Amino acid sequence: MRILVVDDDAMMLTAISKKLEEKKYEVSTTTDAVEALQILSEEKIDLVISDVIMPCISGLTFLTMLKNFYYSKVPLILISSYNQESIIMKAHSLGANYFLSKPIDYNQLILKIEEFTSDVS
Repeated sequence: MRILVVDDDAMMLTAISKKLEEKKYEVSTTTDAVEALQILSEEKIDLVISDVIMPCISGLTFLTMLKNFYYSKVPLILISSYNQESIIMKAHSLGANYFLSKPIDYNQLILKIEEFTSDVS
């Protein structure tokens, strides 16, 4: 499974990708949604993990673009340090498959990814 991680925080990108690579997932990373769309157009991506709060294009706008215009079947997990109910509800209404609050519970993240893996198989 190939996973794209989008987060403007380089340390968060490194932490997430390291945990995923330990589980033998192939990981691509980027710090912005524009580049993420470019990666999606060039590579086969099975799952996207994106931060909500990012400069230029927010994770919610990226989610909308992903679901409405580009790759509607690619599951997307949103992550955020803001776990306000309104953001979570908005994310789900826009098509997010899962929402995870920071600090990330990596066991929970891996379990959710494994669910998507079994759905793809």
